[in-house]
Amino acid sequence: MRWTLLVLASLLASPAAAQSAGREAVERYGCATCHTVPGVRVSRRQSCVGCHERVVGARRSGLGRAPRVQHYLHVPDLRHVTRRLREDYLVSYLQNPHDARPRMEETMPRLPVTEDDARLITRYLRAQAGEVEVPTSPAPDPGNVASGRAAFERAGCMTCHELGNLDFGVHLPPVALRRIGDAAFEAPNLRFVRDRMTPDVALAWIRNPRAIDPNTEMPHPQLSDGDARLIRDFLFLVDPGRPATARRPTLELQPLSRRVRYAEVRAIFDRSCIHCHAHTDGEANATFGFAPSSLDLSSPEGVRAGVLLPGGARRSVLAPDETGLPPLVWRLVRRHEEATRDQAGVLADPLGPALAPPDDTPPGMPLGLPPVAPDDIRLLYTWALQGAPE
Repeated sequence: MRWTLLVLASLLASPAAAQSAGREAVERYGCATCHTVPGVRVSRRQSCVGCHERVVGARRSGLGRAPRVQHYLHVPDLRHVTRRLREDYLVSYLQNPHDARPRMEETMPRLPVTEDDARLITRYLRAQAGEVEVPTSPAPDPGNVASGRAAFERAGCMTCHELGNLDFGVHLPPVALRRIGDAAFEAPNLRFVRDRMTPDVALAWIRNPRAIDPNTEMPHPQLSDGDARLIRDFLFLVDPGRPATARRPTLELQPLSRRVRYAEVRAIFDRSCIHCHAHTDGEANATFGFAPSSLDLSSPEGVRAGVLLPGGARRSVLAPDETGLPPLVWRLVRRHEEATRDQAGVLADPLGPALAPPDDTPPGMPLGLPPVAPDDIRLLYTWALQGAPE
C-alpha cells in the first residue's frame, strides 16, 4: 500500500520526480541486465546477455571443453521501443509477457511487475526516447486484404516473419535465418501488430523503420506508399488462421524405484538454476524484483536448508505444500503450463488473446527458458521424496 501511494504521488509530481521513480523501477526489476535501456548503464560483466556473449566467444580449453550457452544471447533494444509500441500493450506485457517471437525458445521472464510499476517503466522509456510524429492515415480497409497479401509476399516479408498460422510456403530452417542475422531469426509474429501498434505508427514503420527507431535491425523494405498501406491493412484485418491445439506433455511423477544421488540432480541444476540459486544471499533474486530467497542449490545441504523468509525462518522446498508437490518440483511443473503461451512455435500459434490478464500464481522455473524435461522433473521429485541425499 505504501509503495502504491508513493507511485501515485510521483505520477502527480514533477516530471523529474516521475522520471526518477521510473528509473528506480527499471533498476529494481533489472531491465538493463538484459536490455539496452536509455539512461541506465550496466557493465558487460554484470549483463546477462554480455556474460553469455563472453562465454560463447571464449576459447576452448585444451581438452576441448567450454561452457555452452544457447539462450539470451540477443534481446530487443529498448531505447526507442515506446516510439512504436502502444503504452497499454507495454503495460500489459510487462505484467504478463507472452511469446511474440516464435523461433526463439526463450521469452521475457515473468517478473512480479505491478501495474503501477509497468506504467512508471513505460513512461520513463517514453520520456527517454522522445516522441515521434507520424502522419495520420486512412483506417485499414477490408477491401485491401487480398491485395495486401500479394504485396506482403512480393516484398518477401514472410521470409523472416510469421503471421499467426498463415502458411506462405516459405520454411527456412533456423540455421539459415541465423545466417541472415539476428533480426531474421528473432522477427516477431505479425499477428500481434494490431495489439502492439496503432495503424498510423504501423504504416510509418513499414515505410521506414529507422525513421522511428534508428537502432532497429529491421531493414528498410523500400516499398511504395501504396504497397506499404496495402500491407498495413492486410496485417490489421486478415484472419490469422486456425488456432493450433496447445499440447502439454504428460508429466509422470511416479517416483523412481532406485536411489537418486545429488550428482544427478546437480547436472540438472547446472543448466540454468545455478545462475540465481547458488552460494547466494538472495541478491540474484532481488535483481529481478523478487523477494530475496537465499535458496542455494549448489549442495545437498543448501537445498535442504530451503528458502529464507523475511522474518528469518526457513521454508522447505522439499516437503509437499498445498499443491501436493514439493515447491522445488511444483515450480518446474508450472513452467510446463506457461509454455503453452511462451513457446507457441512456427505455425503453432493457439491465437489466444495477447493481452490476457496476469494472475498471482508464482512463475514457473526456469524463468523465461524452456521447461525442464519431464524425465528430469521425475528424477528431482524422487530425490526430494528421498530427503535430498548426498
